[in-house]
Amino acid sequence: MDELKDIYGSKIMNRVKKVHESKDIPGFIDIHCHVLPMVDDGAQSTEMALDMLRIAADEGIWKMILTPHQKADRRCVTPEGIVKRIEILQKKADELKIPVKLFPGNEIFYRHGLAELLEQGKIRTLANSHYVLIEFLPGEDYAYIRDAIGRVASFGYWPVVAHVERYVNVIKDMEKAERLKEDAGCYFQVNASSVVGEQGFAAKNVVKKLLKAGLVDFVGTDAHSDGSRAPRLRKCAG
Repeated sequence: MDELKDIYGSKIMNRVKKVHESKDIPGFIDIHCHVLPMVDDGAQSTEMALDMLRIAADEGIWKMILTPHQKADRRCVTPEGIVKRIEILQKKADELKIPVKLFPGNEIFYRHGLAELLEQGKIRTLANSHYVLIEFLPGEDYAYIRDAIGRVASFGYWPVVAHVERYVNVIKDMEKAERLKEDAGCYFQVNASSVVGEQGFAAKNVVKKLLKAGLVDFVGTDAHSDGSRAPRLRKCAG
């Protein structure tokens, strides 16, 4: 875990950057994916999850934080259940010689009391670090997002805003986006598919502006399947 925390602490983070052949940096780290099978709208079977891991390995991804959805209005897998399922999936991957290391996490839909739930260990942080992956409704009010992130940060956590390119009230003004990071003390994650234009011109244009402004901290696959939403990063990094 210390190695992951060291990477988190780097200013470069996991930005779109091609990884060269190196013993010290063997590949990419994906901090946002739905590979854990049969727990949300991601992998629908163990076989699909293993196929996703094979694709990830081929893409140069060597570590993945599995982040099943955590929503108040749904029955979600428990923190203990995540670890147990990861252990099973990791064992199968190792047996098949798929060279991807798995870590626990959650993609958390923000609701009031989230910080307290994190304190109680009822929701997972990213790889047992102080980083927390948080999502909102695409049209959520800017002030609500700012206050929500600020509250989580006040408890000593480091919020990572999932696929920030989706939040119209954050990204319609780059100065507001920058102010959100400064005021709330958060990080921005964008999806690799948005970077390469697979989510349309508008999303690609937004991400381009975010990158140009130096506001992107993480790129994740947000993978949900072994098909059109597979865990791919190589094209993005190229």
